[in-house]
Amino acid sequence: MARKQPAPPPAAGFSAPPADGGLSIDKLAQAFAAMMGAADPHAAPAEPAASVVHVDASPDLDDPGTADDACRVSPATILEALLFVGLPGGKPLSSRAVAGLMRGVRPQEIDELAVHLRERYRADNCPYEVASKDDGWVMRLRPEFARFGSVLEARARLVRLDAESIDALAVVAWNQPVPREKLVELGCDASPAVLRQLVRRGLLELRHDDGESPCYRTTPKFLEVFKLGSLADLPSPHDPPQ
Repeated sequence: MARKQPAPPPAAGFSAPPADGGLSIDKLAQAFAAMMGAADPHAAPAEPAASVVHVDASPDLDDPGTADDACRVSPATILEALLFVGLPGGKPLSSRAVAGLMRGVRPQEIDELAVHLRERYRADNCPYEVASKDDGWVMRLRPEFARFGSVLEARARLVRLDAESIDALAVVAWNQPVPREKLVELGCDASPAVLRQLVRRGLLELRHDDGESPCYRTTPKFLEVFKLGSLADLPSPHDPPQ
């Protein structure tokens, strides 16, 4: 009489049946494929597609659970963000330019939002304010706090340069644009590390113009650090140092 074979142990791990009514591996694969916008790679080609879980991964900005009510994306908060970033040189943001970035918003509404923002900052006694300037708006420190910004700017302008860095800046300033491979020909022995540091500090930039080899140029910060109005104010390289 043949012995009865013992029952195999229950499957475990990924091969086990889903517990508590959870999704099987096949169902999860179908759901993932739906999220990625692709067909299930493991589905049998002859069988029709099974019920697929469609998931929209994009956030709903109008859902109160996804954003703080005080910081929803709206024309007011967009304007506040743009004013916070500002334009180079402290140029004002015109209401027409800001309205052009938003659908269905008129320049007059931007002006109204800017006035409301200015009043809110004033009521909250913020150290900064929204002020009208020329034909637009700027965010700036209030006059009583402006001196702190001046101290910070003065410290930011302090740049210590060694002789090798000064030599590289001089060669580029008088010969720009200077291809990277011609620096040595012009008498510049600065190491690549020095040149990278000058680029990181914003005194030089490495630009690719019209498919030509990369060239070094000085930047507006270079003019600011050396107190030059323009490159035309550079002294002649043949003049004695002063």
